[in-house]
Amino acid sequence: MTNINSTDAVASIFSILLGRPIDADTHAKWSSRLNLSEARLFDLMDSIMLSREFMVEQDSISRPERLRRLYALLKACVNANKNDKLSPIEQTQIMYRMVFNRSIDDFGMQVIQARIQAGTFSKLGLLLRMLKSPEFRQPYRRIKPIQRLHTARSEWVKQLPPANRVLDIGGSSPTVPEGALIELGYPHKPKELIIFDKPPEQQYWGAPNYSQGEKRVFSWGTVQYMHGYAEDIFGNQDLATQSFDMIFMGQMVEHIHVDKLPALLNWIHEHLNPGGHFYCDTPNRLITKYETGEDSYIDPDHKKEYTPTELITIFNQAGFLEVTSKGILEMPNVQATHKLDVSDYYDGQLLCDHAQSAYCFAVLGKRAT
Repeated sequence: MTNINSTDAVASIFSILLGRPIDADTHAKWSSRLNLSEARLFDLMDSIMLSREFMVEQDSISRPERLRRLYALLKACVNANKNDKLSPIEQTQIMYRMVFNRSIDDFGMQVIQARIQAGTFSKLGLLLRMLKSPEFRQPYRRIKPIQRLHTARSEWVKQLPPANRVLDIGGSSPTVPEGALIELGYPHKPKELIIFDKPPEQQYWGAPNYSQGEKRVFSWGTVQYMHGYAEDIFGNQDLATQSFDMIFMGQMVEHIHVDKLPALLNWIHEHLNPGGHFYCDTPNRLITKYETGEDSYIDPDHKKEYTPTELITIFNQAGFLEVTSKGILEMPNVQATHKLDVSDYYDGQLLCDHAQSAYCFAVLGKRAT
């Protein structure tokens, strides 16, 4: 049997459940499986709803939004494949995931099976009982985990010391001309800020909505953009003779090719003024492996996700002194349970001294005076 509009259904279901567009590889894989009758739409929904990303996304949206998405999901499934209807058990499993963000428990399954056998199962009746339950009425998390991580990173940036001349590698913002460092809340506005990032059309968040072609003058200082790849910064003649009080790389180390990172850190060390500091923050592989498994990273563009020990070693080899680390968004339960639970995003400290137990970590290196 050939599924009707399977390509459109895959994209629609993915967007409804995760709140973002589907990537090309996943789209192609599931469209092919559906068209070859190797899978049903329920298999796609079940796969997504068992993922860590879905759990995190679903835990952060409101009750009305959960119901809107449930309705849209069931409608998309019916319209896409009229000959592959969801069974009452499958409908129940989807409703529990969408409304309660969990699998149905054994007792609940027994009740549903008894109603099905008696011919009294009603999807609407089940939904009404769920809406009246204490579980549905309990408070929900309004802040998405990614926003919690952003808040933690902002708290870290606010603790960085003042610097007159700053180089931010990879620090473009899609909407803020002052750059990502200022956008994060860096409180000590530098007299000169140079932002070195990819050409605008290649930048990670997409081309910015402002021009990066001219130096900008603000009340506190100037911002100048230079473009190129971080691995090729050695060839930038405008930076060749310049030095800085602080060099910053926010969520960039993991995007650098592994074999190019040591040379880049050597360049950074050489272009710091005596006593100058280099700061970077990056995802912690000790934690992210429980989110993605051992064989993949949290972003397909990541070349390597480091552990604190690995990155500190590379800093030391580049000649930095007083190398220290800081945890960003503590994950208090993940090390004990060996899985990433959504509660960790909310229950952990924004900053902690034990980098090994945080979702991200920062490393500080100093050049000798």
